[in-house]
Amino acid sequence: MIDRQELSDKESPYYKIQSVDRTLQILKCFILEKRALGVSEIARMLGLNRSAVHRFLLTLKDHGFVEQLKDSDRYLIGPTAFELGSVYTNSTDLTVEGKKVLAELVRQTGYLAHLAILDRDSVLYLINVEPDHQQYLFGAVGQRRVIYNTGLGKSLTAWLPESQVREILKDCPFEKVTPHTIGSLEEFLRELEEVRRVGYAVDREEAQIGAQCVSAPVIGKRGEVVAAISVSGFGISEAKLQELSLVVRSSAAQLSRRMGHSER
Repeated sequence: MIDRQELSDKESPYYKIQSVDRTLQILKCFILEKRALGVSEIARMLGLNRSAVHRFLLTLKDHGFVEQLKDSDRYLIGPTAFELGSVYTNSTDLTVEGKKVLAELVRQTGYLAHLAILDRDSVLYLINVEPDHQQYLFGAVGQRRVIYNTGLGKSLTAWLPESQVREILKDCPFEKVTPHTIGSLEEFLRELEEVRRVGYAVDREEAQIGAQCVSAPVIGKRGEVVAAISVSGFGISEAKLQELSLVVRSSAAQLSRRMGHSER
């Protein structure tokens, strides 16, 4: 459920256009809920008038950002929204160069490869490259995962100040989805110490029984972590994880250089 975020004119930034802001809030409802939504449901979620939401949705429908289900007042994200997202994933240096690096990483390892960024309190997947023989894991572009039980989440947060990590995860329930899942913030912070020590992160069946992952950070030109890459698979031995860590770190360093990072 989305918190109601209606600000008065006095509280809103001077540049904010109310109709545009509410239209974007409506689109975010679909991103967060990931399902068809009705007019009344969206109005209730955002604390808006039902007739106003209906007009916003009709306008979005005219431009292809949403589609209306037949014989229903429920709507889904439309093709124009997909096209807009595709522009992002095909135009930024990170994703353009990331696709090249991940394709080579898959060729070298034979495992599923991902590139993701930290977006607020979750891991947002931008790219996944699958080898032909790979059993499907998680990897749909645009999907989100929690931070604490993924190798990518560890790589994305390990080099942040501890106070920032605590703030990001202050409401995290640390649900134990497998017996190996990290169960508390303090345990996660200890794990991040190890990630910083070795320079990469490992997920040992923490999100899914049988599945392992090795991840490493991608560094930007100012020395900050801008993304992370990983390889994932089933039944990977500890010795193989160590071997993969070298390849993943090398690939992450290569992408970091393409992002303008210099180790000097």
